[in-house]
Amino acid sequence: MRSIKLSLAIAGAILLIAVVVASIIRGSSTAAVEVKTAQAEERIFEDKVLTTGRIEAFRRAEVVAPFPARLLSLKVKDGDYVAAGQLLGVLDTDEMEKRLGETRAALAVAEAELAQAQTPAALEVTQAEAALKEAEAQFQDARRKLERYRSLFEQGAVPEADLEAAETEYVKAEANRQSAEARLTALQKSHDEKIRVLQARVEQARVAVDNARQEAAKGRLTAPIGGVVLTTAREGTFLQPGTIILTISDRNSLQVVAEVSEQDVRGIAAGQEAEIHWAGSPGKTLPAKVSRVSPAVTRSNIHETENVVRVYLDMERNDILPGATVDVVIHRVKPRKSLLIPNEALLDEGKTKTVFVVEGNLARKRTVTVGRSNELYTEILDGLKPGAAVVINPKNIKDGQPVRKIQAGAKASD
Repeated sequence: MRSIKLSLAIAGAILLIAVVVASIIRGSSTAAVEVKTAQAEERIFEDKVLTTGRIEAFRRAEVVAPFPARLLSLKVKDGDYVAAGQLLGVLDTDEMEKRLGETRAALAVAEAELAQAQTPAALEVTQAEAALKEAEAQFQDARRKLERYRSLFEQGAVPEADLEAAETEYVKAEANRQSAEARLTALQKSHDEKIRVLQARVEQARVAVDNARQEAAKGRLTAPIGGVVLTTAREGTFLQPGTIILTISDRNSLQVVAEVSEQDVRGIAAGQEAEIHWAGSPGKTLPAKVSRVSPAVTRSNIHETENVVRVYLDMERNDILPGATVDVVIHRVKPRKSLLIPNEALLDEGKTKTVFVVEGNLARKRTVTVGRSNELYTEILDGLKPGAAVVINPKNIKDGQPVRKIQAGAKASD
């Protein structure tokens, strides 16, 4: 009995030794992996885009050459403020004035022809009207006489020859009346048609004079709106129609046109606050607000080799001149306190975002809910607590794998 107990004790000791040895062997086969970590911390988080832009005006007007002419003089220069209607410059209008003189002469001729046609024609019509009136009176007399003679003839008071004479007189009077009516109608028609033609010529001549006068008046260049003069042509230059002489920008409606890279434009939206910095006012920050984002990518006006998206910002009136280049800071996320981890600690698994947290000597996988990201850090809304040590670049780490921290990463900072 004693020998049996001794044998069992020896067997148990051997089994215990085997388990310990196996554990040691197993532990040596899963050696801890060295990892870099960073601490999740609550710090100030912000997301901003730094870029450049140009001051432009919502409302602007171009003054162009209305006809081929030489620019005789300019009354303004770049940077001048002008009021609406103010004289800006004068073009050579010799040709326009010559044309105006020609049209005025043509109008005088047309008016004279009309007056000449109206006087004799009106006299002829008046005479024809008088002749018709006289013929009508003779016709009425002949009609009454014929009626009287018919009655007398029936009574036997006059011979048949007298009745026939009355009838002949009536027919003749009626023919005279019809002839007078026809003559008056013909004269009136001819007169009216001739007058209409001549009146039309007069009206055309007046329109030509008005047009020539307006063209000549365009030689005096006036400001269509009030604002700042941006560009001007040179005095003495011969200008073709449509050539821009100067541009006027309304300083009461300034906007900033910022150029943002395709990568940075994501997250920029109307209503976001921004800051404008201008070299002309060092140290001064001007507030602005995003009004709209262009829906298309275009070539940069400032750096011609780059493709950019234009972002438009409203700003209050100030001393910046239209055309000035400015530095722009757009706040996609204004400064706020958040739990942050480095972007390199985050794994993107489609709809799921995960991190590895070092707990003891093991890496544990955690699913997290994220907020916004900037160029360095990502907000953690759920899934981590402050102080958690997250693994940097954990692509080859598995859940539960032994790890050993070799270097503490930089803390999340503002």
